[in-house]
Amino acid sequence: MAEVEMRGDINAVPQEVLDSMNVEQARETNKEALDSIGGPEGLAKQLGVNLHTGLTHDQVLQLRSVYGSNVFPESPMPTFLELLIEALSDTTLLILVAAATVSLIIGFIEHPAEGWIEGAAIFIAVFLVANISAGNDYNKGLQFKALEATSAKDERTSVFREGQIERINPMDVVVGDIIVLQAGDSICADSVIVDESVCLSSEAALTGEPEDMKKSKEKDPFLLSSCLVTSCDETRAIVIGTGTHSQWGKIKANLVTEAVNTPLQDKLEIMTQKIGYFGMLAAIMTFVALFVRTLVKNHHLAKGIIEAFILAVTIVVVAIPEGLPLAVTIALAYSTKKMYQDQCFIRVLAACETMGNATNICSDKTGTLTENRMTVVAGYFTDKHYSQDEFPTCGNTLNPICRDIIVENSCINRVAYIMDVDQDGNPLERPNIIGNKTEGALMMMCRTWGFNEDEIKHKIFNDVNGDKIFAFNSLKKRSTVVLLNHQGKGQVR
Repeated sequence: MAEVEMRGDINAVPQEVLDSMNVEQARETNKEALDSIGGPEGLAKQLGVNLHTGLTHDQVLQLRSVYGSNVFPESPMPTFLELLIEALSDTTLLILVAAATVSLIIGFIEHPAEGWIEGAAIFIAVFLVANISAGNDYNKGLQFKALEATSAKDERTSVFREGQIERINPMDVVVGDIIVLQAGDSICADSVIVDESVCLSSEAALTGEPEDMKKSKEKDPFLLSSCLVTSCDETRAIVIGTGTHSQWGKIKANLVTEAVNTPLQDKLEIMTQKIGYFGMLAAIMTFVALFVRTLVKNHHLAKGIIEAFILAVTIVVVAIPEGLPLAVTIALAYSTKKMYQDQCFIRVLAACETMGNATNICSDKTGTLTENRMTVVAGYFTDKHYSQDEFPTCGNTLNPICRDIIVENSCINRVAYIMDVDQDGNPLERPNIIGNKTEGALMMMCRTWGFNEDEIKHKIFNDVNGDKIFAFNSLKKRSTVVLLNHQGKGQVR
């Protein structure tokens, strides 16, 4: 198999090879293509990835230069000129342009010195209305584009690099990265499971499959971007497709969709149409009345018809509240941005309308009314209760055997982990718990007792030798860790 040589200690697998194991709706073919290069281990070897430590930062830069960033195509934003042409295509404005043209011609014929003023004034009004409408639409598009960019920067995913788990933006993920997934995580890129874990993935948004798909290294190891991990222990997978080379990226590149109106905007447009019908009826009746008056009084017929026509068009323009839907859209965009500044992110514009009509809010307490942080403040160990005042020092007074059992269980029987630094390597003011907050609180308790959760886990737990963690879920209502006792000839504890 041909390989492209790169700088440093890694080789680049041709993009065609990666694409051959990432074909839509072809799990068996993809599995055969993966097995032909030695499975996940062979893929990692060809990419130069150490599955036990992950990529180095130098490798990340090299792989990004070869395969690109994990950026999905976006729908192009209309230019100001396109919006201006669209605004000038409005039926009412076209009618006004026609009326202005007729008025201008007749004015030049009848009164060459001043007859052009009325027609020119209508043209100027049409120009101003079209430019204001296009400018508002363009500014609205810029506002939402900036809002989406801000929200995208706040997204985070877990990757395993240089022997440590890091929280990075999904756009920074590259081919060869080892992503770390837990239940509830969104898959940021197409990837292949590299450990012995089993997980369930919801692919309904991508493939339409109604039931969760069981994923494992041996049978179906392929995880698809934009899908959701619904149930799993900690799962690690190596990325094989990012951006436009992922299955979601390929679909999104061919789906250029325009913004859809919210329910309120649709209702306003219907109301505008109904008001417009009444305005048209009034305009027609006015035109007929003025036309009849012109005939009865034997006024100049052509001039009378033009004046009646212009007055009728004026009634239509005044009657139709075309600025109302636009004003509502701008107000919603503004309110969404203000809510985001208050730490309330609105992903869908229609949500503002829904919440505006809400009379009762049923909210989950954790992370909404509280900070979604948890701390152990009291305990009952070895038939003794430690109050909140006694608890900080109980690690020194506990029976060492009991304390070691508590520490081992808290540090090993978990899938959560603690981040002490941010993405740039700067120390955090307060450690960030990723995953189950209860497990995080127990690990922080062990830290106050003088133990490091990672050191304890690496000392006792070894998944390569068969140790296994079964994460907590609401169905089992427990978490379990199985340690293979090698001294006991294969017994477990």
